Amino acid sequence: MARNKARNEKGKAIHNPRPAGRRSQSARRKALHLLSDLRRDPKLTLTQAAKNRDVSPRSIRKYIESQLKQDRPGGRIRVTASDRLRETLHIPSTKPDVLIPIHTKSSRERQQVGEWFASIKEAGRGDFVRLNRFPKGTFVGGVRLPTGTHEVQRVLEAMETSEQPFEHLYAIAG
Repeated sequence: MARNKARNEKGKAIHNPRPAGRRSQSARRKALHLLSDLRRDPKLTLTQAAKNRDVSPRSIRKYIESQLKQDRPGGRIRVTASDRLRETLHIPSTKPDVLIPIHTKSSRERQQVGEWFASIKEAGRGDFVRLNRFPKGTFVGGVRLPTGTHEVQRVLEAMETSEQPFEHLYAIAG
């Protein structure tokens, strides 16, 4: 069966001409959350984590199988320390309702963006300790994470005046 492949301007075949559907995006996101859960809690089994996140074995094999390892045949399945999976995250900008996409290349980069966002939320409650500990001038995916007091204040003001609350976006995804 011949498949029609989309081609770019140079005539090279494009591997995935259509963007992933909502179902597959949801399944991939759930699988990534499962992977994160397994990294956070070493006592958690793959089976229990899959039940907690409602992830099918098929989705596990499709999206994160390369991040799983087994000590011996029939032994416990463990996860790698980090991964090279790519994911696009969005952070708030200094303008209301404008999100900046960050193309992360690893779990460490995703974790760093999450730590930055948690420190921003604490700064919004008046606690700047965590933000002051965050490394200054940090770039992830070519985007600098703002850590200066003035710039963070502008981001927080933009989050307050935006029409859709920023936290709501991640509540839908998770």
